Amino acid sequence: MKAVKIDFDNTYDFDAISSNLKIGTFRTELADGTDVPLRVEIATEPHRLLPYVYNLAFGPLNENGEIDDKIQLKHKDYSKVFSTIIINALSYLTENPTHSLGIDGSDIRRAIMYYRFIKGNYDYLNEFFEIKGLKYYVRISRLGKYDYDNPFDFEDVVTYPNEIFRDERMTADKLYNYFIFNKKVIEENEV
Repeated sequence: MKAVKIDFDNTYDFDAISSNLKIGTFRTELADGTDVPLRVEIATEPHRLLPYVYNLAFGPLNENGEIDDKIQLKHKDYSKVFSTIIINALSYLTENPTHSLGIDGSDIRRAIMYYRFIKGNYDYLNEFFEIKGLKYYVRISRLGKYDYDNPFDFEDVVTYPNEIFRDERMTADKLYNYFIFNKKVIEENEV
C-alpha cells in the first residue's frame, strides 16, 4: 500500500448520513474494480473510562449487520477512503465540540498503520485536530481489569492520552493503539 495522503477535497460522497452525523455510508472502489459499501459509525454512548470520547468505527458490514473492522480490503484509493472517514469525523466534532472521537487500532498491524497515517499527514491534520494516543488502553479495557497477562508489566502502560507530535519517532513507548481526535479551537485573531 502506498502512503495515504489525507485531502478533504478528495473524498467519496456519502450515500446516506444520519442527521446527527453518527452513521454514514459511502461506496469505495476496491483494487479489482468492485464497489463495496463502507459504514462510518460513531458510538451513541461515550467510552466507560473516557466519558468525553466516542468511538469511531468504520468498515463493511458483516452478516449480522455490524461493522467488520477486522476485514482486510484492498482499496483502489486508500487516501480517498481515509479522507472520507476523517472529514466525517471533523463534521461531527464541529457539531459536537465537547466530544472527542477515538479510533481503535484493534491489533498491532492496524495500530502501526493508523500511527503512520497520522504521522504522514501530521501537518494537514494538525490544522484541524489535536491528536492524542493511548498505549495498551484498549487491551486492558477489552479484557477487563482482572483478565490481563500475568505477570503484567504495569510500567509499560500509559493510562492517559499523550499528544502526538510531528517529530516524535515510533518507539516502544510511543506504540499507541488508541487514537483520540479533538477538533482544534481556532481563535478569532488567528483567522
